[in-house]
Amino acid sequence: MPIQIQFRRGTSAEHETFTGAPGEITVDTTNNTLRVHDGQTPGGTTLARADAVTDMTGTDYVVAWQSPTADNNYTWYRLYKSGWVEMGGIGRSAAASSPFEAVFPITMLDTNYTICVCSKSPTSTSTDTPHGCHYVSKTKTGIKVICVAGNSGDWVQSDISWQICGFAE
Repeated sequence: MPIQIQFRRGTSAEHETFTGAPGEITVDTTNNTLRVHDGQTPGGTTLARADAVTDMTGTDYVVAWQSPTADNNYTWYRLYKSGWVEMGGIGRSAAASSPFEAVFPITMLDTNYTICVCSKSPTSTSTDTPHGCHYVSKTKTGIKVICVAGNSGDWVQSDISWQICGFAE
């Protein structure tokens, strides 16, 4: 004979005054739903039935993300269900004569993405201040960025903030 499992059950009114044990599941016989208890909240948490969930068709939402940390070179991203991705980070070129290279945590679909780069704080000892940063090359996996001094037009070493958006591969 098969084993039958039966959960504690009660009406919605009975549930509102019941505090179940942590992890306990009970059946709400009024609304035909389940409730999960934490040992503290009277009534527990009602779980949604499939017919009560909003239709998400046509809605885009974040399905994966990364927060910036030292372990990931201060890069971050938000990947949406549609494949749209926003990502960015901070960094510094190895020397004033070489570009900063940002490596993307997610591969882009192609090179048709939007780039925004800026200098955060110059470290040059000259009186020149960075006039601006721009990318010198872009691929599906990264960009190379330089910062140019305002008066001399020379490359300068600077903290660089970068951000891109487009579709992921």
